Amino acid sequence: MREADELLNVDDPAWPLLLQELSGTDVPVEVLPGDTEVGRASLLQLQVTARSNLGGIVLNSGGLLVDSGWLRIFGSPSDADAEKLPGLSEINAMPETFDPAWRPVAGLVVAHDVLGGVFALNGGTPREAGRPGEPGEILYFAPDSLTARFRMRSEGGGGI
Repeated sequence: MREADELLNVDDPAWPLLLQELSGTDVPVEVLPGDTEVGRASLLQLQVTARSNLGGIVLNSGGLLVDSGWLRIFGSPSDADAEKLPGLSEINAMPETFDPAWRPVAGLVVAHDVLGGVFALNGGTPREAGRPGEPGEILYFAPDSLTARFRMRSEGGGGI
């Protein structure tokens, strides 16, 4: 297990590059204000660094509303914005205090779309959980059947 400082204090954190990429897109993206303490606790629980895209979003934002909310990427929202978008820790029923034994059973839900589709990050043993794909891939589960329709590789950073 890595300590919080090791996860937070990294060379080349992802957040500045993510903001740069988001500002250069033609699709509107609203970055919701985040709760720093919840973000830190989430990084510790997930064991991901601020160098990863997931770590950057969870640590530095309450989430992202892409294309007027068509896609909702979960972060660590402040109490005021929790009505707009639930947090990654809430969606995945993460423990309130650090539990080194906790792991997302079937994968980590990272986003939803407006139609009810779910984007989930595969953990270390997707086949044991009955899921397609490899560790670290993001699966899209279509709302009509909730079966995986496509896979994409996520950025590294360790953890889950």
